[in-house]
Order: sequence, then structure tokens, then C-alpha cells
Amino acid sequence: MVKNLKWVAFLLLALGFGAFVFSQKPPSQRKYPDRIEVRFWHRWGGEWAKVVADIAERYNQSQTKYEVVPLSIPGSGADSKLTLGIIGGNPPDVMSMWNGAIPSLASNGLLTPLEEVMPPEDQTRFMNDSYPVIRDSGRFDGKTYGVTIGSDLYALYVNEEHLKELGLNVDDFPKTLEGVCELGNRLNKTDANGNLTRLGFLLNSFSFVAYNFGPGFYDPVSDSLSLNTAENLRALEFITEERRKIGFERVTRFQAGLNTGSDTGGWPFITGDLSITIDGQWRVEEIRKYRPDMKYRVIPIPPPATNGRAMGGTISGNFMVIPTSAKQKEGAWDFIRFWSGFADKEASARCFNDGGWLPLFPDLVETKTFQAWLKQGPEFQGFIDILSSENCLPMPPVPYLQFLNDQIGRAEDQAVRGTLSPKAALEKLRYTVAEEQRKRKSLGYEE
Repeated sequence: MVKNLKWVAFLLLALGFGAFVFSQKPPSQRKYPDRIEVRFWHRWGGEWAKVVADIAERYNQSQTKYEVVPLSIPGSGADSKLTLGIIGGNPPDVMSMWNGAIPSLASNGLLTPLEEVMPPEDQTRFMNDSYPVIRDSGRFDGKTYGVTIGSDLYALYVNEEHLKELGLNVDDFPKTLEGVCELGNRLNKTDANGNLTRLGFLLNSFSFVAYNFGPGFYDPVSDSLSLNTAENLRALEFITEERRKIGFERVTRFQAGLNTGSDTGGWPFITGDLSITIDGQWRVEEIRKYRPDMKYRVIPIPPPATNGRAMGGTISGNFMVIPTSAKQKEGAWDFIRFWSGFADKEASARCFNDGGWLPLFPDLVETKTFQAWLKQGPEFQGFIDILSSENCLPMPPVPYLQFLNDQIGRAEDQAVRGTLSPKAALEKLRYTVAEEQRKRKSLGYEE
């Protein structure tokens, strides 16, 4: 806990209160005014906001005690807006947050340990029946602060038609990371000036690929970070060397013309600009909507040929949290139960299917609803398979996780740009994080 939390709160209020007040849109008129209102904040916009609104309405129709009123909060600054609401005594009753924010909020005493609202039978189901990697990603310091309503995981998307151009069958896809990179180079297309017109495969995402080389960035035995390790160095060197082979500037020029942020039919894999790419499971639903005729395959990122870890990875995503000063904690938990699979499994399966999200419980996958949806997008099964792997691990459970992830990304950028060698980039990562730990300790934070 920060010793000067009141001063921190004052600064947050001074800097963000105006933006907070004027950025909010009033909720629409309540449909069930005689019920207990449960205020739900989330970060989805556009067509995703409608998906969330429909889920909330199905919950409202499923019972007669509560009315969940959803409100979309822009993703930028969502953490600080939630903090302002909690400190000011007017937070939502439940909010969907990226799991990386949970340790920081929990360590500052801003979130309710969900054991306080979970009935014993829900606690038993949560601890015993859920996917361990998802369950543990919402926990901090031995307590549960977040329950998923849709976790995210990454794998390879492979364009089958591009492989056929080389006379290859996706069933014979390489079993090693070296083989995938070699295949990617063969799939590259260039114009007369040597500029890329199609990118076969770009190995990136050090924060994820590291789990194919070793246990990642955290040692649960010693309860400490493991950043500058031999396994992480191998991973970063591998990524850097593959980028060198393609050419950093060539890739940069090529990517400049792509709609890499698209979550619709403009995704570069859908448009054919990428042959093989690393991306999340929600893309299966996008392909089903915008390119249902596309021939593709989802394949777990294979390990390197030497001392690799098969089915490695880590998850992120959307987790429900209940603020400490929430007024309707019981209603908030009832809504979480409905969405996450503690109550009606078929209704919960539909919620996960609507957004193309990974479920909390394996038994949701076996429901009729989920199985019918899988038939429309069978490639989603590849992500479910990874979830059960012992090499799919949670992110480091530290209260400065967002800072840590930013620094891991910065180390990758420095290495692939050639600003620092991979070894020097990892040493700088270790030093920078150690300095952050020292500063936090001097300010009274508990690690």
C-alpha cells in the first residue's frame, strides 16, 4: 500500500476529474426501474459494445431482481477512471478490466477479494474446475480479484491457399519454429525493387514467444521475476536474427501500408497480405463474419528445435472486478456468475461465443451451444487445446505488470532495431525493472 495514497488520489482527481466527468455519456433510460440497479463499466466500443449490451440484456431477462446497466468507457485511461470512481465513492458495481491492471489495483486496496462474495460452491468450482492458467491470471497475493469473461491467447494463423502455391499441404506444417521461419521466407513476395508485397511470416511478440523457449518472466518457486535468463536470451536472439534476415526497414515499409489495427475485414491476414501470422483467438470469429470462404488453419506456435517448450504461451484478456466501494456487490457477482459459467452453462457458452472469447471452464466447451458454434469456426479448437498445456502460464503476478510489459516490449524493439544487442537489451530490462522496484519500495509500496 502506498503511504501517501491520499496525495496520489488528490493528484489523480486534479489531473483527471474534468476529463472523467465530461467524457461520460449518461446511461440510456432504464428498462427495469423497479429492480436493483447494477452499474457495469466496460471498454468495448463499436459493434463489440452491442455484443456486450446484448449479453447484459439476456442477463436482465434471466432473472427479476437486478438490472445491469452497461456503460462503455474508452480504453485509454480506463484504469484511472475506475480509480477516481472508487476514491470518490461512486464507482461502477462491476467492471471489465485487462488482467494486467489487477495486481496494481488490488495491491492498492481498490478491489474486492471475490472470496467475500463467492458462495462456497462457487469457490469450489472456481478453484477445481477452471482452466488453471485463466484462474490464476485473476489472482494476486493468494486472493481472487478477477474472473474472466473472455480470455485471449495467441497462435499461428496459416493461409492454406498460399501454401498450395508452393505445392505444400498444411497437414505437413513444420514442427519447429525454425521450420516456420524458413517457410515464411519462401512465402514472401516482392516487387521489382525488392519491396515486400506479401509477408510470409514475421516472428515477433517476445512477451509471448518467450514461453516457447522457457518458463517466461516469472519463477513461482522463488516468487521473483526471471528476466535476463538464458532462455529469454535465446528467444530474443532468435527473433532478432529472423528480423535481420527479412530486413528491418523492408518490414517497416511494408507494415506502414497495412491496416494492422483492424478488427474487421481489413485485417491483413484476411486481405492476403500475410501468409502466416501470430494473433488471437477472436480472429476466428472475424474470419467467420467477414471471410467465411477463407481456407486457413490455426496451429500452436511450435517450439525451437533445441530445448523448446511445446504449446507454450500466456493469456491476457477481460476480467470482471468489483471495486471495494461498490454499492451492489451481490448483484455484481450474480452478473459475473451468469457470464462466466457458474450458473447456466448453455447461457454462459453463448456469451463466450458471441465475442469469440475463451471460456473459464472446460465443461462449457462441451455444451451444445459451444459445440454448435465450434462447427462454424472449428479452428477455434486450436486455442482451447493450448489452454490445457502445462506450458501455458500466467503473466508475472506483480503490481507493476503494465510497466513490466512495456519494458519487455521496449527490449524487443531495441534488439530488432539494432539499437542494442539482445544481451544488452535484456540487461537493460533487468536494470530498469530493478530500479522501478527500488523506487516503489522507497515510496512504501509492498511487493
